Amino acid sequence: MRWQNWLKLIGIALLVWIMSTVNWDQAMQALIQLNPAYMMGYVGCFVAMILVRTMRLRLALSKLDHQLTFRDCYVATLEPAFMGAVTPGRLGEFTRVGYIHAHGVSMQEAISVVTVERLIDICVLLVFGAGGMVYIFAPAPYHLSGGLVVVMGLLLSFGAIRGYGFVFQHLQKRLNWILRWEPSVMARHRQALATSFHVVMKRAAMPIFLLGLVCIALNFGQVFLLAKAFGFQADYLVVIFAYAAATLVSLLPISVGGLGTREATYIMIMAREGILKEQALLFSLLDGFIFGVLMLLVLLLPIWASRFLPGRLKVGKG
Repeated sequence: MRWQNWLKLIGIALLVWIMSTVNWDQAMQALIQLNPAYMMGYVGCFVAMILVRTMRLRLALSKLDHQLTFRDCYVATLEPAFMGAVTPGRLGEFTRVGYIHAHGVSMQEAISVVTVERLIDICVLLVFGAGGMVYIFAPAPYHLSGGLVVVMGLLLSFGAIRGYGFVFQHLQKRLNWILRWEPSVMARHRQALATSFHVVMKRAAMPIFLLGLVCIALNFGQVFLLAKAFGFQADYLVVIFAYAAATLVSLLPISVGGLGTREATYIMIMAREGILKEQALLFSLLDGFIFGVLMLLVLLLPIWASRFLPGRLKVGKG
């Protein structure tokens, strides 16, 4: 595991190098000139996205016959997102599994729900990222092909989810001969997890996918509004697709929370639109880390206060 920790320093070193080459006077000027009206819209999109993700989790669990309250799903969405943003090991997914499991969901089902959410979100990002790369880097006459790539990718994803049962049975027949040599102890755990994953895919994958599209649309809305707040004179589709590409690159295990790799991707793509390095760096840091962490913190404060204050009141009464 040590070599993986060392790999994550690559992103930090890259961020430090980028920041050392920036004109901070220009960066501060860009920050001061942010349009507050567009920033309010950005915040609104962020809050709406959190609420949709909360409803998605609750709906997915209800499809598995687990009736968690909206508050529980809200906490299970926000706290892991906050942990994932501020911890080097991206502990958010682990805390989400633990929280869901603590509220009556079996460990196998909790792991499966979180895994399916993650896989579908990455799949959707890959589709938009692939379409974005075509739009950004292909010659102008072929820009529309990027949209075709996105549409075809989403249709294939939809078809794969709808036909999951057939695909699962086909793959199971192919893999049975390999699994004959599997130790019995491992087989029991794998079978329990595979069964839960199969159930989640059949019952909950489609609403997860459809609401995931709503979430990414709100993410794109955030990016568009932040770009308008900066006053970019650019093709806003390039900026939006840059978000998809930068988010995918930030998943590589060579960075802490995507820092460094995300900024480098934004700078490279936005430079093609004449956007200054200073603006691209601030855009990436604000959207990818600073605003996200601050807004998650603000949204979590009422939850944390409700946990702390009752205990304090009891102490005072005693």
